[in-house]
Amino acid sequence: MRPITLTLQAFGPFASQQVVDFSAFGHAPLFLINGPTGAGKSSLLDAICYALYGETTGSERSGDQMRCDYAPDSVLTEIEFVFELHNRRFKIIRSPDQQVAKQRGEGTTKKSHAASLIEWFANDEEKLLAHSPKRVASAVVELIGLDVKQFRQVMVIPQGKFRELLIANSKEREQIFGQLFQTHIYTQIERELFERAAEIRRQKEQFDQQIKGALNVVAMASEEELQQALTSIEPSLKNSEQSHQQAQQKLDVLKQQWHAGQELQAKFSQQEQLALEQAQLTAQQAEHDELQVRLQQDQKAARLDLPYQQLSDVRQQLTLAEQAQKTHQQAVSQTQQQVTVATVAYQQAEQAAQQIEALSQQLYQLESMGKKWVELEQQRHQQTNALAALKAAQTQHQQLKKHLTDLEQQRQEQQQALERVISQRSGLETKQLQCSQLNEHIQLRVKQQSLTQQINQLQQAYQQAGQAYQQAQQQTLQASQHADQLEFYWHSNQAAELAQKLAPGNPCPVCGSEHHPHIAQFSGQVVSKDQVQQARQAQQHHQANETEQLKQYQKAENNLSHYQQQLKQFEEQIEHKALSELTALQHQHQALTAEIERLTLLNPQALEHQLSQVMVALQQAQLQLEQQQHKVEQASKAEIEAQTKVTSLQAEVASEFTDADQVREAYGRVKKQITALQQAELQARTQLAAAQQALSSAQASLISAEQQAKRWLDSEQRLAQEWQAALNDSAFSSLEDYLQAKLAEETRLSIEQKVRQFEQRLATLQGQWDALAKELHNQTPPNLTELKAAVEQQQAHVTLCLQQLSEVRSRYDSLRQVSDKLVTLYQNNVQLEKEYQIYGTLSDIANGRTGAKVSLHRFVLGVLLDDVLIQASQRLQRMSKGRYWLKRKEDRAKGNAGSGLDLMVEDGYTGKWRDVATLSGGESFIAALALALGLSDVVQAYSGGIRLDTLFIDEGFGSLDPESLDLAIQTLVDLQQGGRCIGIISHVAELKEQIALRLDIVTSTLGSSIKLVV
Repeated sequence: MRPITLTLQAFGPFASQQVVDFSAFGHAPLFLINGPTGAGKSSLLDAICYALYGETTGSERSGDQMRCDYAPDSVLTEIEFVFELHNRRFKIIRSPDQQVAKQRGEGTTKKSHAASLIEWFANDEEKLLAHSPKRVASAVVELIGLDVKQFRQVMVIPQGKFRELLIANSKEREQIFGQLFQTHIYTQIERELFERAAEIRRQKEQFDQQIKGALNVVAMASEEELQQALTSIEPSLKNSEQSHQQAQQKLDVLKQQWHAGQELQAKFSQQEQLALEQAQLTAQQAEHDELQVRLQQDQKAARLDLPYQQLSDVRQQLTLAEQAQKTHQQAVSQTQQQVTVATVAYQQAEQAAQQIEALSQQLYQLESMGKKWVELEQQRHQQTNALAALKAAQTQHQQLKKHLTDLEQQRQEQQQALERVISQRSGLETKQLQCSQLNEHIQLRVKQQSLTQQINQLQQAYQQAGQAYQQAQQQTLQASQHADQLEFYWHSNQAAELAQKLAPGNPCPVCGSEHHPHIAQFSGQVVSKDQVQQARQAQQHHQANETEQLKQYQKAENNLSHYQQQLKQFEEQIEHKALSELTALQHQHQALTAEIERLTLLNPQALEHQLSQVMVALQQAQLQLEQQQHKVEQASKAEIEAQTKVTSLQAEVASEFTDADQVREAYGRVKKQITALQQAELQARTQLAAAQQALSSAQASLISAEQQAKRWLDSEQRLAQEWQAALNDSAFSSLEDYLQAKLAEETRLSIEQKVRQFEQRLATLQGQWDALAKELHNQTPPNLTELKAAVEQQQAHVTLCLQQLSEVRSRYDSLRQVSDKLVTLYQNNVQLEKEYQIYGTLSDIANGRTGAKVSLHRFVLGVLLDDVLIQASQRLQRMSKGRYWLKRKEDRAKGNAGSGLDLMVEDGYTGKWRDVATLSGGESFIAALALALGLSDVVQAYSGGIRLDTLFIDEGFGSLDPESLDLAIQTLVDLQQGGRCIGIISHVAELKEQIALRLDIVTSTLGSSIKLVV
């Protein structure tokens, strides 16, 4: 990751927008970030870390706490960071939670934390990759390959944090190196081996439980007992199957006999039912005969249907023709009346049309008069417009005169305001100097207050450390006394221990005598050697704790003394300067700042610009006034000309009309009268012709209707004679008898269906009865009760046999299933044991459960760490003048703690190895720097996707002597020449002299600013 630009505003001490262009330093720069205490040097690293992860480098302050107090509410706290990674360019824009000014009204409103990650292409196109704080942080971790904690330890070494990577334990260093070298595959191997071994153990336990459960199901204690039960139950199963088979065969024979009896009994019942139905049909014979007679009468009547229907149709047509004749007679009469009325109306319309010629002459005269009136009204309108234009021009002329007067007054006021501003701003520089001095005084008071609070906290810590040290001393004393007492008891009872083993005649191992008149006895408490050793171990533990508490007590005392000395120095400065209290200083600073802001806002250049604008407007207003006077004169001339034309036209128009509308109304009335007369004459002529045509059509229709009625009358007389002759020749004596014999179509079909069904049913019954009588000849009805009782008795016997068979078979099947399942389970269990010998052993080794307790992942990282330490030690030897060399601790850690990645340092002066935590402040700094540089080299060499081509170092150089400082600088220069970008934050003056590229942080009363020195 290589930084390109950093843009920040209202962040830390930077109130206004500041842009840091890292690309101006070149490809792989070594640059210094320089500035006084509190100027904001570390805030630049905070800005980079916060832009990437949403957290600062020190993690003590949150994003909302980084807002600049100097910034106005209208300025948003925001960071924009552009960086390059793997030849791709990215941009992050992030703003924390903050209070911003409302767009409407007074007060502020909360703006939530926001972030965006954008990829920036060469053609200035942009692509949004993430758009929320969490998603941006996750995307950054995925891109860079480091989380925020690892970023602080590897790429940014914050102030006071440089020892974290150096003294981290194996677990922490494993996380960092695993992320840097992408060795998660080994962790995955460890996890998969562990899960596979655990799964085999679980399956084996499950198989054991299944074997035990299977035997419990059949109430067997062992597999041998199960096999004996299977052998003993097989004869019983065979006997039960034979008994059930014999009983079932006898039951089948009895069921066949019972079913045959049921079928025979059903046939006897069917014969009785057929006889009953035959008797019922015989009773319906009379009704059947009557229906047949009705069908015969209907057939006879059907022979007269044609002549009767023809006569009926002709009589119906005759009636319709006579009605049509009467209708046409009425129509002829009505049309004759209409012709008479239309003739009178046409004569009247023809007489009225004679007025059209006189009205046309009158219409021509009105048209001529109307044109003159239109012209008169147009001239009057022009006169009105001319008069209005004259008044408007006069009004505009008055307004321009007033505007000219106002501009002159405004010019005088602007001139006076400019003179006042120039006078007031003359004291601005003096007030700014006073504000800067007040700010320094406030910082002194704030530092005094902070030191006082820290001293109070340190005093409490000092008292607590003293109490803990006294308590540790007391515990050590008690443990020592207890161990001495136990050891005394143990030594005292050694003779008694030996005396217990003496026997008469055996020599004493002490004096050699075979006689033992005075055997030693136990005195006091009986104590073993293990108890004495445990007591001595407890004594050593308390002594170590006492030593540690003494260190803490001395450390607390030194810290308290250090801060008390600093407070004394600050109080001497405050007393020498005779400073006011902090609250009073802040009030003075606030008032003075407000006055400076007010004077800063006074802009004499703007007032001069406004005055010049007023002068230009004054000249333009004078020119507009002269032009408007010319417009007033032209409007007056146009109004006089329009008045003359109106007077001339008024003399030409007739006196009976007052305006053109009256002329147009008279013209319209005459025009409508002529049109009405013409339309009335045309309508009367059209109506007369239509009435005459209708009369001719009605007379022709009447003649046709009379002829049609005569034809239908002749046909009716002929068909009436033919019908009477047919009736006389039929079996019916009158028309009524004929109509009574006729059946409706639906009735006839219903009767035919009933007759047909009766005859078919009678024939069917007779056939069925004859067949059954032949089949049942010489047979008697069976006794179904006896047959059913025999079947039920045998069914009960079969059920009993089946129940006995089911019980025996169920027991046999259960035993057989369990036996088969045990065979399968034993086979699977043997296979699992073979697999566990492989995977269980591999899992224990890979997860560090055996031997040195070093996992596979940590072993691989140990090899990589050795490469890192080789590179780091080469630089450390150079910076420590050959004294120190880093090495990985290979001894196993105490207890169950993981080991393999802890560090030690070899002291070339003593020739001994010791823990890196024992290094001093300056030594720790160069060791941590060497480790970070070595780590960067190895990660780059392995090319694992993570680029450590940028390093920021915040402080630490002040703890080095001049020679060590030169060696450290030369090491960084060598690293920079290898393509690294290195930024250093330090107060050391020698660095400013040796490093040409700088970012200077300049402080002021309105916040800090950044100056690029190339």
